[in-house]
Amino acid sequence: MRFRVLICAIASLLLAGAAQAQANGPVGIGGGVQYELIARWDVERLNRILQVDTPAFADVAVTYSPARNAVQLYRVTYPSVVPERGNRPITATGLVAVPEDVGASLPLVSYQHGTVYGKEEVPSFPENSQETQLMIAQFAGQGYALIGADYFGMGQPGLGQPGLGDSAEPDGYAVKASHQQATHDMLVASRQVLGHLGVSTTDLFLTGWSQGGFVTMAMTEKLENVGVGIKAVATASAPVDFFALLNGFLNFPRPNDASWVGVLFVFSPFSFENYYGVPGLARSVLNDDVYETAKSLYERKSADVSGIPSDLRKLVRSDYFDPQFFANSAYGRLVAATQAYRWVIRTPVRNYYGEADEVIATPLGQLGETYQRAIGNDRVEAISTGNTTHRGTFALAVPQWKTWFDSLSGR
Repeated sequence: MRFRVLICAIASLLLAGAAQAQANGPVGIGGGVQYELIARWDVERLNRILQVDTPAFADVAVTYSPARNAVQLYRVTYPSVVPERGNRPITATGLVAVPEDVGASLPLVSYQHGTVYGKEEVPSFPENSQETQLMIAQFAGQGYALIGADYFGMGQPGLGQPGLGDSAEPDGYAVKASHQQATHDMLVASRQVLGHLGVSTTDLFLTGWSQGGFVTMAMTEKLENVGVGIKAVATASAPVDFFALLNGFLNFPRPNDASWVGVLFVFSPFSFENYYGVPGLARSVLNDDVYETAKSLYERKSADVSGIPSDLRKLVRSDYFDPQFFANSAYGRLVAATQAYRWVIRTPVRNYYGEADEVIATPLGQLGETYQRAIGNDRVEAISTGNTTHRGTFALAVPQWKTWFDSLSGR
């Protein structure tokens, strides 16, 4: 017991020293990695997120494990490359959340965020990201180290760091290899930051919601391929196959389809055009009268989605409602390659889905398990959160993720 108290005291001193060292700005720790303290959230703040803010955000009653410790939040800047553009160098950002007074050896959770409209609605700007707040409160507030990458083109890599400048990169929405690269390199950079703060990590867990569920599965594939150990993976409302997702909206719309799904047909063609180098791709997908509005939204010159029609036929050119045309088009072929479940998965995975999800249909939520079981692999399990919406599925899945991770890490 005395030894544990001593370790906690040493860890607290290291964190306090690192925070003091940042009084004059970001701390560089080599290899282009920098970090800076951006906030400290106390237990009261964390429990308000769990008890008030998240239930209001998700419109569902959920019981979370109360936070036990305060958390220090750091914005991290790190170098990466864009695989689709010949490994062109890029600067990226993310968040590291470090719990106070819990020791110097912690399990690590990597959280991948969902689709957002604003450039700063990402982990490194936690005040602007309700989903990140929930993850900080439920995991970092319970003694886990937590990290989260801002995907390429998101966040503000130059903020507060002379010489870097603000990011002019376009959003790499649903660009698989770039998502894999961003999350892999964020993990490497985060471990450097944690080490500089005197924190070592034990078990690695991956999590993500919505678009972040897809990114989490893609990250799993990447880490398995390069030999990085993962204890377990959990997602909520993960579109593991974008071709199935978009085909459903175009050709088999459901009465409860979300009014904002048109955003998927805005972000993905512009993103593919930029990252895969297909000039004019977005213009070939979108109707002329909405093109400029859509382009402004994609470029984050505006976060107002009211100009994006909820009726897809007013947004997408009529040819794409022909399944054969869609499948054979340049856009359709890129969408078809955007999947993250068709390999032999070696890590235990739980894909949570909601039966009233207005974005992810139940069969799509179950697809990872169905495919893996079809080849004889039982490591992927699809789990229903009941009659839940898109946000409700996330809100109810998070405490189930934590219960599972706790059991696996002996907490």
